[in-house]
Amino acid sequence: MSEDRTTWLKHPLVNMVIGFFLTGVLGTALTQHFLDEREQERMRAQVALDTKQAIQQFSKLNEERMVRAKMMLTALRSTSDPDEVKTIRQEYEKAYVAWSVERPGTLLLFRNLLSSENYQLVETGIRESLVGKIFDPIRLCMMTALGHRDDRAAANESLEACGIDELLKHSSTCSLALAAAVSDLAGTHSQWVTTEDISKLQKQARDSIAKLCP
Repeated sequence: MSEDRTTWLKHPLVNMVIGFFLTGVLGTALTQHFLDEREQERMRAQVALDTKQAIQQFSKLNEERMVRAKMMLTALRSTSDPDEVKTIRQEYEKAYVAWSVERPGTLLLFRNLLSSENYQLVETGIRESLVGKIFDPIRLCMMTALGHRDDRAAANESLEACGIDELLKHSSTCSLALAAAVSDLAGTHSQWVTTEDISKLQKQARDSIAKLCP
């Protein structure tokens, strides 16, 4: 019986059928494996591109607002004529409006890139720190100083009282911290990142925001 089975297994047709079967199974498995790897690479590349575009939009809006604020500050502290101050204020207002209008779209991009937990961390940092403790006080400070535009000494005094230089410094560092957090956390919203790596990146983002944002 054993000899008959061995003889049967040695039959060329049997070997051909078994080889054909194994080739099909292994070939399909290998093909699927390579397709899965390519899909993951495509997804990583798309996440990286989406993250770059979202951060560029966020950073551009913040930088434009900060630059216009610094120009306004220079005008208020100098002996600029009223027309120049008026022009600079108009540009400052444009930057403020652009930021206000485009912020929801930027947050939507962040929401699509981040997990719910990580989005909450970034959104809270933007709303409470960047807007509530930096941008809004800067705007209030500028408007108060503009109310003293006919009295440069009073204008400078109000600027110093609200700590405008420190606010502008925080504007830059906090914006960078939030952008870096999005960059680091965007890649964690996927199946190819370990739980340990996610925890490390989340802690790094929280610590950076807490340190660089008021």
